[in-house]
Amino acid sequence: MHELSIARPLAKEIEEKCKGKNPSKIIIAVGDASGIDTAFLRHSFEDHIFPEKKWQDAELVFEKEAPTLICRKCGKILHDAVQFACPDCGNIDIDINSGNRVYVKEVICK
Repeated sequence: MHELSIARPLAKEIEEKCKGKNPSKIIIAVGDASGIDTAFLRHSFEDHIFPEKKWQDAELVFEKEAPTLICRKCGKILHDAVQFACPDCGNIDIDINSGNRVYVKEVICK
C-alpha cells in the first residue's frame, strides 16, 4: 500500500496551506492514469493522517481527473486517451498531458 507514502506529502502541503489552522474540507484530484486507488488513499488519510494531525472533522473529497494526451510532433491535445496516433498528423509519439497526477486541488481551512 504505497498510498500512505503519497498521502504524507499531500498532508504536508495541506498544513502549509492552512498555516496553523485545521482543514474543514480537502479536495484532492486523482488522475485516472495515476494508478492510485482512491479507497486506499482515503484509508491512508482517514485512518492514519487525520488521527495524527487531529483533522477528524475534515471532509475529504476526491475528484477524478480524466487523462489527456499530447502529440509531441504537432502539439495537438487528445481527449480520447485510447488513441495511439495523432489524428491530425499521424505521429505515434504521444505523451500523457494530464490526468496522471495526484494533487491537492483545494483546501478550506477553519
